[in-house]
Amino acid sequence: MKNNPFLSDIFKTIWLKHFNYGKGDFTFNFITNLTFVKSRFLPIFCNTGKNNTKSVSYNFSDIKTKDYKGRVFIIFDIPSHLNTIITPEKHSKIGIHKITQYPGFRINLKGYSNLNDYKLDVISKKSRYKFKSYAKKIESSVNIYHKVYYENIDDETYEFVFGYFKTLLRKRFFNKKTNNNNLSPQEWAFYKEVTLPMIRNKAAALFVTYDTDKPIAINLVNFSKTTMYDVIRVFDIDYAKYRLGVVGIMKQIEWCIENNLEALDFSKGYFEYKKRWSNQPYWFEYHIYYDKKSLIPCLIALAYKQFYTFKLFLRRHDLINFVHKLLFFRNKKNM
Repeated sequence: MKNNPFLSDIFKTIWLKHFNYGKGDFTFNFITNLTFVKSRFLPIFCNTGKNNTKSVSYNFSDIKTKDYKGRVFIIFDIPSHLNTIITPEKHSKIGIHKITQYPGFRINLKGYSNLNDYKLDVISKKSRYKFKSYAKKIESSVNIYHKVYYENIDDETYEFVFGYFKTLLRKRFFNKKTNNNNLSPQEWAFYKEVTLPMIRNKAAALFVTYDTDKPIAINLVNFSKTTMYDVIRVFDIDYAKYRLGVVGIMKQIEWCIENNLEALDFSKGYFEYKKRWSNQPYWFEYHIYYDKKSLIPCLIALAYKQFYTFKLFLRRHDLINFVHKLLFFRNKKNM
């Protein structure tokens, strides 16, 4: 993937500041494209960014090296459609556990010249009619306008929009009474600090829908050279009847086509709107590499494989939502 925003220096430097106590990361000769952070006590290395990324890819180096020895490497969020190379023959002493973890959903826009062409191909006639009526309804009822903050945004506007962003997100998830990791103080501080320089570096944007001068829907996206990645989206629940989410997706698709992007990636997690709009479902995988000739890495890798397999079981049986409900009551004071 060209210009992966989650492997950029901006993203990694600020992520390390917030999640790795300001310590640096590590590179290894046997694997390219990625850097890693170390567990405090165990010989475990996770890719920088961990599961705050929305897509990573990597390759193995041609250099014959042994810097994997005695270690375990966990790589999060590899989309199955990227076809990452797994353990070539020259690294036959490295073991691999590949665990499916999250469903992913993607709008592949290759071959489409406008939004209507895409809707004709993917969306049912009944839904197309409803979606068109949503846009007309809100335009006739609310003093609405849409703004994309991309490359240029002043500090004052950024603070104003991000303040509303958190307010709307809290309002949404307090209403649902479910946990949202983005609202944890540590994670929100990271997104607030990293987004501004990424916008100015053309690696991120904020899609904002206003009612007069009040934000009523906000969507944070990141960009690679060819793809827009959905990162965080929210709308004001007081405007639920206007289906702001649908209107926002249509605006995103139009923007992608106008700016010659090949895809809008909704990233990980199942939601009905993702399934409805997507024409390319896929899976996110976690890859665990370990030194097959060392007992402790073998045992650690197996334990993590079982842990992530159990998490997948919870998701597939819709039990993870129950966990998020419990976490909400534990964390709501800090959200």
